[in-house]
Amino acid sequence: MKNKLKIFGIIVALQAVLYLIYTSLRAQRLQEIEDINQDFSITKGVVTRRSTTKGNNVWVKYTVNGVDYVNSDGFYEFQKFKVGDTVKVKYLNTNPDIMITQYNNDF
Repeated sequence: MKNKLKIFGIIVALQAVLYLIYTSLRAQRLQEIEDINQDFSITKGVVTRRSTTKGNNVWVKYTVNGVDYVNSDGFYEFQKFKVGDTVKVKYLNTNPDIMITQYNNDF
């Protein structure tokens, strides 16, 4: 019985840690989006990769002031696009590495 309680306690602790990590990452991303929407520029990028494994992610290559960036953002499955398509990218003027694509609801 003590072993079952230990295992149960470990499982609960792991779930709590995972929840805290998720909420922290989510809060960070929401802050990034808020920052982008306060001070942004828009450019065009090219879809370099699309993945629906472990969430929907689109990787985009875009250039700001002669510097190339490749970053990812989420999308919904009903949004149709393919690798090589052009996409609008909204990026933070003070840090162009932080961006969202036109597929993001907060664009």
